[in-house]
Amino acid sequence: MSDILTKKILILGSRWSGKSLLIKRLEEICSSSKTNHDEFLYTTATIGKTLTVIKNKRNQLFELHELGSTLGCLWKTFYMSTHFDKIIYVIDSTQPWSISFTFEQLREICEQIPIKPKNILLVFNKTNEINSLNKATLIELLDLDSIWKGEVEIIETNARTGMNLSSLLDWLTH
Repeated sequence: MSDILTKKILILGSRWSGKSLLIKRLEEICSSSKTNHDEFLYTTATIGKTLTVIKNKRNQLFELHELGSTLGCLWKTFYMSTHFDKIIYVIDSTQPWSISFTFEQLREICEQIPIKPKNILLVFNKTNEINSLNKATLIELLDLDSIWKGEVEIIETNARTGMNLSSLLDWLTH
């Protein structure tokens, strides 16, 4: 029998937020020692659900369950029927027009999922891109204190360039 513990991670986010690319980059980090992310990775919009299993350098397994944003109306059914150890919600920092919708989704998740805020990670993706909103602005626009009272962790990333993905991987391991 294997001693490897598998953590189930639910990955949610708005359309085009970079969920699939984030997963591909995490796979890349775990499967090699490559730290240069110059190579273009092609992704398509996730229709439905994808499951990706990655193994980090410490031999920990992570099941990454990505739900496409087109299934937003069915997310509750899925996350209420399955236990997840952690949740990652990816937010595109270059899409200020999606903030109100994102706020509503985050509020629903907070109210409906029996998971501690320390096991939820907000990923502000595409930071340092042209027209991206900074962390302080996103926190204010999303009114995160009204949802989690500052108890949720936030990591700024750029999946395209690989920025801060090692921090995200570290968060998964703890």
